[in-house]
Amino acid sequence: MKRMGIALGCAALLGFSGCATPPAGALRIGSYNIRYSAGDLETPNAWDCRKADLVALVKRLDLDVFGLQEVCPDQAEYLREKLHEFEFVGEHRDADRVSGEASPVFYRKSRFQPLKSGTFWLSETPDVPGQRGWGAACPRVCTYLILRDKSDDRVFCFANTHTDHVSEKARTEGMKLIIARMKDFGAGVPIVFTGDHNCRYDDAPARAVRKVLKDGRDVSETRPSGPRNTFQGFGKYKDGPVDKDGKTYKDYCIDYIYVSDGTRVLDFTTHDDKRPGTDLYPSDHFPVTATIVLP
Repeated sequence: MKRMGIALGCAALLGFSGCATPPAGALRIGSYNIRYSAGDLETPNAWDCRKADLVALVKRLDLDVFGLQEVCPDQAEYLREKLHEFEFVGEHRDADRVSGEASPVFYRKSRFQPLKSGTFWLSETPDVPGQRGWGAACPRVCTYLILRDKSDDRVFCFANTHTDHVSEKARTEGMKLIIARMKDFGAGVPIVFTGDHNCRYDDAPARAVRKVLKDGRDVSETRPSGPRNTFQGFGKYKDGPVDKDGKTYKDYCIDYIYVSDGTRVLDFTTHDDKRPGTDLYPSDHFPVTATIVLP
């Protein structure tokens, strides 16, 4: 009964073209950088001001599995309380594994059985917690989770990361590390890979991933909906250049959903919802979602 809401509103909500209902076994997946809680204090964009609207948006997206980025311990506890239908995995990035930001993977408890999970650090010593790699501004992690869908026994891997925002080398080498490890943590099953990768489509990290996985935007069976950009800085990057290359906010498509060969991507959406009754956003990024059917 839960999926009836999707079927009735699929053209508007999911981007389907004339569909009646999602195919059996379809998964709603997504990625969302929720902006860390220590930023924007004493402003309308402070976490305490926007957290309820952010959770409400996540609920409206009606996801089955999704990756978040910049999740601090206090945010993790709030999300655990408010998104009680989900469980999540993912260690925090500092050396003690419980402080600093995390890039967790959330899954719907009623539908999936977790089989294996892990977190590693994007550095020259990936199994040593808290390490910064290749000149990164801060430690970065990748979290993965292998799930069994109770509805049809299909098994797949969902991986999620947030690569460095300062060091180009860290972004590139970190992505190479993730790709190299996919064979191990993916265990030969289909892979979904999400995250804020802090790179544009033509940058080296994105090109490297597309050698082994498909960009969901590229292979969507219906035209992707929503804005092209996924980063908007709480709306302040709407005009003028935002970096030394003269790129504007319209060029900042830096949040991704990748899938294995053979996976159908039925739709792809960037959601630019504002907080109700305001001209503000729940985060400085837009969430991206897709509806997929695993091979």
